[in-house]
Amino acid sequence: MARTAPAAPRSPGAGSRSDSAKADDARLAKQAKRAPYLLRITARNDLPPPLLIVKERIAPEDRDDTAGLTNPRAKHLERGSLHGEAVRASLPVLRRLLEAVKDDQGIPLGLERFMSTQGLKQTDRNLPLDEAAGARLALFFRLQRKVKDSDRIELIGRRVAMLSREEAVYWLANVTTADPALRSWAVSGLRHMLCGGAGDKRLPQVLERIRARG
Repeated sequence: MARTAPAAPRSPGAGSRSDSAKADDARLAKQAKRAPYLLRITARNDLPPPLLIVKERIAPEDRDDTAGLTNPRAKHLERGSLHGEAVRASLPVLRRLLEAVKDDQGIPLGLERFMSTQGLKQTDRNLPLDEAAGARLALFFRLQRKVKDSDRIELIGRRVAMLSREEAVYWLANVTTADPALRSWAVSGLRHMLCGGAGDKRLPQVLERIRARG
């Protein structure tokens, strides 16, 4: 009777790495359930990958559409998105905006690691964001639209990262207002304030000064 070959030995640490990855996934999932914002890494048939979407959590008591509901729950509203080559062109900015996100104990979540070729292959990942990071990312996603100059995009991202939580929340409210004219003015005005106009010869010098601050 043929004998069954013994199972190949696992390499040292293989199990611990797997357990660590599972624990990290569980930690992020727990944070995501109550985070004020989420960054979704996802996919849609009508958009080139990768696709990033910032969503804001609206608590049941803050919803204005609960009439007739007996047990309303929180819902998430999309505040900005980025896809395709725009994501790849913005990776340094995205890592910078994500590296400051911490958990409830003040421990960095290391979300910037997902802004990599491997990380962006995922299509169903929710990354928890605090209010400051969520508002800044949503602002960056909206402001970089239609901007072709990579230096201007970088400058927008770096200057958005410098906004305080209160400033980011204030400006996000303005660029997502329901009035289309006011929304358009807010976007164009803030964009011009952060990175000047297209072809502005002063941009390289300003960007170098901002880079020098770290």
